[in-house]
Amino acid sequence: MPATQPTQTDQSDKEGWTKVASKSRFRRAPRAVPTQKDLVAAKALYGRCRDQQPREPRPVYDIKNEFDSFSTRWRESESHQPQSLQSLILEHHKHHAPVRKAVCLGIGTFDPDDGSWEVKRRAHVQLAAFMAMVELLADISGETISCIFQEPLFSSTDKDFLLSLGHEVVDSPAAFDAVDEETLLFAIHMYRPIYEAALERALPVMFVGTGWETWDHVGNLKEGDFKCMQEMHASHRLFPFPRDGTSTTFSSTCLYWRPISTRQETTNPHVHRLDESAPAADASAGG
Repeated sequence: MPATQPTQTDQSDKEGWTKVASKSRFRRAPRAVPTQKDLVAAKALYGRCRDQQPREPRPVYDIKNEFDSFSTRWRESESHQPQSLQSLILEHHKHHAPVRKAVCLGIGTFDPDDGSWEVKRRAHVQLAAFMAMVELLADISGETISCIFQEPLFSSTDKDFLLSLGHEVVDSPAAFDAVDEETLLFAIHMYRPIYEAALERALPVMFVGTGWETWDHVGNLKEGDFKCMQEMHASHRLFPFPRDGTSTTFSSTCLYWRPISTRQETTNPHVHRLDESAPAADASAGG
């Protein structure tokens, strides 16, 4: 009798073990490889879950140490922005009205949720420039200049940090109301309504921000729009604000300073011309 051939259900190996083969007609599909879309969705889900977790506030001394580091690097940078800014003020202060108060708007948070280095650098460098101006102007006048900060993005740690430096932090619209004719208004890259709110009561003696020439080139202003900025362009002398190297931190930023011999109502068309004797800097519009 011929030997029995092994079947699918009864296959014996040489050692006597019986192997039972699966009779199922259904095979398990191979695991799909995640697509880029899947990875993006998973990352977004992780981000939402992470954001739901309460974040421990950073201690003030951490932010203070970061500011000291950013400030030192800014003062020693190859762009020579601090030196150019100092030269501008020292060269022209005798012919311009003194500053007795300083208001800083929209500087940004020093402690962003995502830890962005660029966001922190921009806030710290702007603070370094603002404080350098205030300190120099105070030395020139021989008077203490109080500083007021207003920023909706400030966390409690941001506020505590500025308070530790001896400054005042207020909520909107208190800083707008504080601007008068003896104020340095420092407001980099603000929206037009913010500038209008800050300039509504009075034109500051000194302004650092986006000037009339940039707004006028936008092309969507109608006759009579943004009159406060246009008036300041006519009554103040315009200087290019020194650039911070290749950074956009101060792009399209200028400095307006009211000469001693003029007041807000002055409309001398020669006053607002860019001062050619000011330190060379890029005054082109930026983003």
